[in-house]
Amino acid sequence: ACHARYSSLFIMPSISNLHNHLELAPAAAFPQNSTPLNFTCINPPCLCRPTLRSHRGHPRNIMSAQTETQLSSLVDKIAALEKSSWNITHQKGSSSPSSDNADASTIIITPDLRRARRHVQESHCYSSTWNLCPSNYYKLGLDERKVILGAHSTSQLCKACLFENKNFVPNEDMKTAEDPTNSRYYLVVVQYVESINTKKLASELRGLRPQGPTRFDPGYFADLRLAPEEISEQLTGYGHNGVSPFGMLDRSIPVLVCKSIMNVKPGFVWMGGGHKDWKLGMAVSEFAQALNAIVLDVSEPRDAA
Repeated sequence: ACHARYSSLFIMPSISNLHNHLELAPAAAFPQNSTPLNFTCINPPCLCRPTLRSHRGHPRNIMSAQTETQLSSLVDKIAALEKSSWNITHQKGSSSPSSDNADASTIIITPDLRRARRHVQESHCYSSTWNLCPSNYYKLGLDERKVILGAHSTSQLCKACLFENKNFVPNEDMKTAEDPTNSRYYLVVVQYVESINTKKLASELRGLRPQGPTRFDPGYFADLRLAPEEISEQLTGYGHNGVSPFGMLDRSIPVLVCKSIMNVKPGFVWMGGGHKDWKLGMAVSEFAQALNAIVLDVSEPRDAA
């Protein structure tokens, strides 16, 4: 006889983690001549094939067409459950997402999206919401993007840019290697209606240290540049137009928030969600607190740049 049991179906804070915790395992003890069923599915939607093992340990493939169909159905249900757990919004109207994006059956939740969402959940950002935008989102003007996101003002639309200090010199004390006052890279979150003033950025970064022997020379932050796209993707884990301050691969990178963002009314902003077609929105207060962000006055209106 074949004796098998479900060891557990781990329910994680995010349904997305189910993919990594769906497991069918044999009981701890079986009769000597039994043939327990071993099955572990760690990467749906692959159709993993369970095997029968005799008491001598020789594997035998026993996947039947019926079992394979049942497993495929289970995987589809898990995927649908995950998608339904995302707080995804679609705005109606002429600028709404294209039909291929709006069709839930075609929505693909990537590992990058899961990583960003996991960080948001771990940070208890209860105001967070996700918007799947049309593929031509970045070909549209800010006013059209505002409509798609359901924002009240274009000042609520933000982006994250990775800056590199070309003059960076590591701290002599390795215990302070992750020092926000002296980092090689900084992720700066700025509104689309504003631009970064690198002179102000250099001055504000220098001012993070008190006056005295530990403060850097005036020229230390004089060569701040946008990091190359490949470096940005390597450190953040996100591609062009998809950079999110949540779920970065290198979380030691300090996050700087332009002071003007803190004054947005209503206090809700949109930013990259981990993919160019996904935007993450949340309350400004939760956003700054969750990332332990450093608020600096480093931007200015684009029409004044």
